[in-house]
Amino acid sequence: MATPEYRIDPKDGQARTFAELQDLTKHAYSSQQIREYWETRCKPVPEDPFLSQLQQGDPTSLRASRSLASPYGLSDEPPTRPASLAQVPAARVDLSQNPFMTANPVLSSVRQDPFLTEGVQAQVGAGGQLLDQAVGPQGQEVEQFKEEWAPTRHWTESFYSMLGHGDRDRKPRAQTILTIVPVVLFVWELFLWTLLQHISTNACLLMTLTLAVVSAAGLAMWYTGVRWGPVSLMALGSLCLLAILMGTYVGELGWIYWWQGFWWMNIGQQSVATTASTLAGARSDAATLSFHTASNDTSVDPSRSAGYKDTDTYCVAPIMSPETAGADFPRVNYWAVGVNCCEKYGSFTCDASRSPTASAASGVVQLNGGFPCPSCNNEKFAAAISKAESQYGLVSAPDALLLRWVASTSQSKFDAACWAIGSLLCSGLLGGLFLYALGWFAWYYGFGKTGIGSFEDAESAREKRVQ
Repeated sequence: MATPEYRIDPKDGQARTFAELQDLTKHAYSSQQIREYWETRCKPVPEDPFLSQLQQGDPTSLRASRSLASPYGLSDEPPTRPASLAQVPAARVDLSQNPFMTANPVLSSVRQDPFLTEGVQAQVGAGGQLLDQAVGPQGQEVEQFKEEWAPTRHWTESFYSMLGHGDRDRKPRAQTILTIVPVVLFVWELFLWTLLQHISTNACLLMTLTLAVVSAAGLAMWYTGVRWGPVSLMALGSLCLLAILMGTYVGELGWIYWWQGFWWMNIGQQSVATTASTLAGARSDAATLSFHTASNDTSVDPSRSAGYKDTDTYCVAPIMSPETAGADFPRVNYWAVGVNCCEKYGSFTCDASRSPTASAASGVVQLNGGFPCPSCNNEKFAAAISKAESQYGLVSAPDALLLRWVASTSQSKFDAACWAIGSLLCSGLLGGLFLYALGWFAWYYGFGKTGIGSFEDAESAREKRVQ
């Protein structure tokens, strides 16, 4: 039968086998934590703990003893020691007669001066002030010795000490389920309401309700006393419901502000040839318009622009041609819009309206008449149009389109894609980290389990189930 291996437990300095350590700590730590503690923190018992081989000049036991005390592992180099702690001559030590080396004359100073003050006493100069040179080499060696041999504590130990013991019966499998499942549900809902809503909103709603019902069923099962292995159905169901609500809400915000406009710019009619006199109703399904200014002189008229001030300035300017501008009451089918790019009247500089390179300018139609997102600030742009009509005698068509006057629709689509994808990635990252942290704390403290943080209550509950 093999002799069990003994190792020194650094917590109390006692030598134990792995089985003894496991019996002592199994109520507070998992088997994986105990094994890791045994392999990384517990040191083997030295073969010669009383340094008896020093008489033969064998330094092996000294190195083994030093490795046991050192928190940094094995090292063949001896630590720096104060000069007052002189090396014990091996030839003068007789361990059979003096096993603790108390009668050795070399160590007599330790008994008389246990704090080794003689080697580091500072000389006092005139006036009672300490001289800088009074701290000699021995004092420096003592300080170096303290720094090198000072015990260190890993940051995880401080973190777990701050959190407390938590649930004493937590399992790694439960941690994986409580942290990963809610994050997956959140990301799925986020993609559902941003990438798939333009296909069918009803399908997104149906899938979301199905997941919510399944999560609520887990809560109902927990309430009726059903337990599922090491995972708390209360914690899992609550986290899943939260993930579904967060994913739906954040996804809908992303759809309203970025993704709806992005999809519209890419699936609507593209680069439809248009002039200022073309009726707006004939272009109601167009996403981008092409105004060939070289042939019909259609352009933005900045001199007839107006701005409505409400914290920001909401700017509009009519898109005119010589044919429409010369009428007694010019009819405006298309308005160029922007924010904070005009004065109260005139000075319209939004997008490429003043760019000399926009010889073949295009218009990006704003979905539902809103800017910078669909249906955003409709009332404020309507107020700006009313100001322009009153000031310049213009007549806005009932179905007039609001658009951005740009030099390139490709660049506008690229910018919209960057904003949409960036918002999706940021939302997924931040929401995923938040739900992962909540799941980890639910696992650590055992939310929804019998006897949260109490091993005795958990044991009594297990005994009742067995009976």
